[in-house]
Formats: sequence, C-alpha cells, structure tokens
Amino acid sequence: MKEKKLNKRELFLFKAYSSIADQDFEVLYQQHGLASEKQWKDFIYWALLVCGIGFLVSGIVFFFAFNWDHMPVTVKFSLVGLGIVLSGYFAITPRVNESVNKISLLATTVLIGVLLAVFGQTYQTGANAYDLFLTWLIVATPLTLVGQSTYQWLFFSILANTTLILACVQRLQVDSIFVGILLLLLLNVVLLFLPLCKVLYRNFEIGNSYTQIQSVAMYLLATVGFGCWLFTNDSSYRPEELTGALWTLLLSLGLIGGGLVLGWMRKQIYLFSYALIAAISGGLMLWMKLFKDSSEGLLVYMLYAIGGIFFIIKMVSTKSKEWKHEN
Repeated sequence: MKEKKLNKRELFLFKAYSSIADQDFEVLYQQHGLASEKQWKDFIYWALLVCGIGFLVSGIVFFFAFNWDHMPVTVKFSLVGLGIVLSGYFAITPRVNESVNKISLLATTVLIGVLLAVFGQTYQTGANAYDLFLTWLIVATPLTLVGQSTYQWLFFSILANTTLILACVQRLQVDSIFVGILLLLLLNVVLLFLPLCKVLYRNFEIGNSYTQIQSVAMYLLATVGFGCWLFTNDSSYRPEELTGALWTLLLSLGLIGGGLVLGWMRKQIYLFSYALIAAISGGLMLWMKLFKDSSEGLLVYMLYAIGGIFFIIKMVSTKSKEWKHEN
C-alpha cells in the first residue's frame, strides 16, 4: 500500500490537536514537510532538461527566422515537411512514452499551420487570415478527436476561438459585439463538454487544466457580455449594433447562475469560485451604472470591491475545506 504524503498544513494541525512530542514531530516534519534529496535531484534534472530543450529550440527557430528570406523555396518546404514527418512519427510510435506522443502530436498540428502559412506566403494565394486558420482548424479537428490529449484540446480551443473571431471580423463583418460574444460563449460551452462526451471517449479523462481554462474563458465572456449590455442599453446605438443583446444577457446570467448552483451541488470549488467572481464583478458593474462618475460612487466602488474580495476569499476558503473532507 502506498504511503500517504502529508502536507505542512496537515502536519501542523496534527501537532496542534495532539500531544506529540517535539522530537517526534521534528522527525515527521523532516520526512513529510521537506523535499527529499531524490525530489531535489528530479527537480534539477527536469529543470535543466527543459531549459536545455528550450534554448536549443529557440536557437534553431531564430537561426531559420533570420535567414528565412534568403532560403530557396524547396529548402523551406523541406524543413517544414521534415519537422512534420519527425513529429508525426514520434506521435504514433510506441517506442516512446505517452507524454512524448502527445507533445509530438501537438507539434505536428502546429507545424501543419506553419506549412499552410509558408504555402500562402510563397505562392501568394490571396487567402486572408481567416482562410488560413479555417483550413488549419479543419486539419486539426481529426487529430484532436483521435489524439486524446489535454494539450491538443487546449490548442484546438485556442485555434477554434481565433478562427471564429476572424470569421466575425473578416468574413461575416459583424457590426454587433453581442453577436460575437454570443457565438464565442456558445463555442466555448461546446468545447467544454465535447471532450467529456463518452460517445467520443470511453477511457479518456480530460485534464483539470483544460476544464478550468475553458471555465475561465466562459465566465470572462459572460461577465463582458453582461457589462456590454448594462452600459449600452440606454445609449444611442444603431439597431444592428445591438443585435443579440438580449440573448447575450440571458446566456450570461444563465451561465453565472448555473455555475453557482452546479458548483455548489457537485462540490466543485473551481466552478463555484469562477462563477462567484463573475457574479461579484457583475455587481460592481451595477454600482458603476447607478452612481456613474459621482464622488459618492468612488467610495461605494472601493467599499464594494474590498467587501467583495473578502467575501470571495472567505467563501472559497471555507467551502474548499468543507468539500475537500466530504469528497
């Protein structure tokens, strides 16, 4: 049976509520409270390895970037193609560990985008940035669905959001900011739940980093959408500039309220805390709307901000301790 590793907080709680001798506690602290020699060696090894790889890759990238304009076309395509072949090989070969496979798959996806950019630059296809990113997204979609990698899903999310923003600006030429926020909200909701779909993946569990980053993006967009509606509903704007304002407001409020309820019911502290921050931020916007630029408003903003920050810290800290023991 694997020995449980205690953290410093648990050690000092144990000392405070027990009659353990100081000498025995010192032994426990040396075993569990400090990093061991092996942990330090592992940290130094991985830190030096990451720095070495980073410096090597940076040197190669800057060397080719500086001499890129003077290289023949065949050399450009050969370099990018060689990178795709090598990264693709390491993405599928069983001779390396799974982490190398996943990182290589991500590198393959990035290099495919580089190949598309080089092709457009070399032959002057006339395609704009939207066409480039759309093609890149289409190629990256099957790689992401098959790859079962958290890193790949994070990059795919960035790529999909960038493509949608470029589509709204360059292709659709959307006049209303609410339509853009609404589309981005819907896209990120889909991207949050798509990797969790058991129809696609039966044995794959997406990493917490992905769900948390997607949640942050959703609640940031929801807060921005609520603020835009609040500060534009009584101003002089053209009707086409306010298209989708009501739907954006309803979806933003639904996400914030649903996040609070769902996070409370499922005892997910990160979901609850993000929704709580969004709700407190929305309250601050309401005060700013009511008092506007008055001298009394500055005092209200300051008091509300201080109280809101204290309330968030207190609530999240309390619920984190409760739900940690319950789970």
